[in-house]
Amino acid sequence: MTSMPSRLSRATRTAAVAGASALVLSGCGGLASQSGTTSADAAASCGDSVTIGAPYPFSGPFTEFGNNAYQGMDIAAKEINDAGGIKALGGTKIKLAKGDTGSADPAQASSAATKLIDGGAIALVGSWGSPQTNSASTVAEGARVPLVTQSWSDQLSARDYQYYFQPPPKSSQMGGASSAYLTAAANSIGVKFTKVVGVGPNDTANVGQITAAVKAFADAGAAAGEPDFYQAGLSDASPIVNRVAAQNPDLILTSGSPADAVLIVKGLRERGVTAPIMGFGGAFVAPSFAKNLGDTVNGLIAVTAWNDDLPLDGVEAATKSYRETYSEAFMPMEAGESWVNVHLVAEALETSKSCDPEKITEALRSLNVAKGPAAAMPGGQVSFSKDGTNPHAVPLLTQWQDRLPKTVWPEKYASSKLSLG
Repeated sequence: MTSMPSRLSRATRTAAVAGASALVLSGCGGLASQSGTTSADAAASCGDSVTIGAPYPFSGPFTEFGNNAYQGMDIAAKEINDAGGIKALGGTKIKLAKGDTGSADPAQASSAATKLIDGGAIALVGSWGSPQTNSASTVAEGARVPLVTQSWSDQLSARDYQYYFQPPPKSSQMGGASSAYLTAAANSIGVKFTKVVGVGPNDTANVGQITAAVKAFADAGAAAGEPDFYQAGLSDASPIVNRVAAQNPDLILTSGSPADAVLIVKGLRERGVTAPIMGFGGAFVAPSFAKNLGDTVNGLIAVTAWNDDLPLDGVEAATKSYRETYSEAFMPMEAGESWVNVHLVAEALETSKSCDPEKITEALRSLNVAKGPAAAMPGGQVSFSKDGTNPHAVPLLTQWQDRLPKTVWPEKYASSKLSLG
């Protein structure tokens, strides 16, 4: 991931403030409400609707994730609008605007975020992949517009950005939880892992979480060598499969795009490697993963940040709506995360009684929600620390059973038991 300066120059900041003020006028229909104004006054200043930008990969190999995330946003916007819109703004509705970040070029993500903000977006929700989020959040920081993300990379929250908000856990938390969660879940059914192998793509987020996971298992007493990282976009997974099989593991930790992950899983199973395989988000909880693997998907395990069987406020209704609207068997992780994120922006709009991005940002910083859809992240509570992360966030452990991802740990969220038979 490209290193970005944590703060911008004073001249750039001044220009950004002026630009943001103009955007509030163009995007909301007038100046944002001031403290003490009525909801009618606020509605008049913000207009009939406010726009939340959706910078996501709508082209390239990660299109599936961008579409899923946007569909989750759409479910949230419909819920909010059907319930009367933003009540503090007199019923102002939520509109969504797409911006294609692409799947590879960070400059495209910057361009997408810039166009959305120039078009009047009062907040951004995106951008799934950490490289895309890095670029989009830098644009948002310069324009003083809040960005709420589902990206995990630790580096994103280490930049001293003031307009960056991350409800799910960090990559390092996901990696560390994999050992604690899987060990606990396995112990509950009498299984212990002794030889662990890690393999994944060489991007920042995957390197961080797989390295953390392998170290955690090693610290717990398992034999675990250095992880094996590869360049994404595999055409032949045989060399990777051969290296993993030669180590005779009883647990394999991996990650990657749906296409790469399918090649690796199929290759391992065809080689007769029957060891449990655990992945990290992304492909391992994607609808296409199950469609491409068929029954081979059953038994695969994933560390994830959200699942559609969570017993939290609003999840059941949102999942039902998602399945019916998009004819899918379940609501994917990135859809659920972006659904929560739109509700968080709505909470900030209600709290600030304003469509000014600065005031929305202040409201996000002060939010502490423990009920309703805005709190429907594992942990059941969302607030933001100084670095923009959510101190209440906890990962989940899921397992494919009957071609559906079922939460198996922590026990308080489990809808099924881990099966390693």
